Amino acid sequence: MATGSLGEKHELMREMEQVRLDQARAALEEAEALLAEGMDTGFVLTNLFYAFYYTILATMNEGQVPASMQSITIGLFDQQFIKAGVFRKEYADAVHRVFTVKPKCSGEKTQVSADEVNELLALARDFIADAKEYCT
Repeated sequence: MATGSLGEKHELMREMEQVRLDQARAALEEAEALLAEGMDTGFVLTNLFYAFYYTILATMNEGQVPASMQSITIGLFDQQFIKAGVFRKEYADAVHRVFTVKPKCSGEKTQVSADEVNELLALARDFIADAKEYCT
């Protein structure tokens, strides 16, 4: 079984980080557009969650955790990055809040104020920027 050089592996990891950061920015832009159009808050929150989640995956170099296990991934992020002081605790608080309030498969919704949505959008923007700096 052939393995790539360490440099090739490092480059692949950087490419994966960039893809996830691009996905995070796209999800954030979609959330902002939906909010501007007056769409249902549930759609905004779902996109906002993915803005945070893709950023987390970028910082964790994906592959280390199955992306389908969102709560486990978020918990590992808390342990490895928040407790270690790499990122601000308010990012963890925001992702936990969005994870809690985004619409569930059952259709259950939690009411969220416009002010809170705007605060979460601002935190997502900051988190993506900080993660980009961390990943480069």
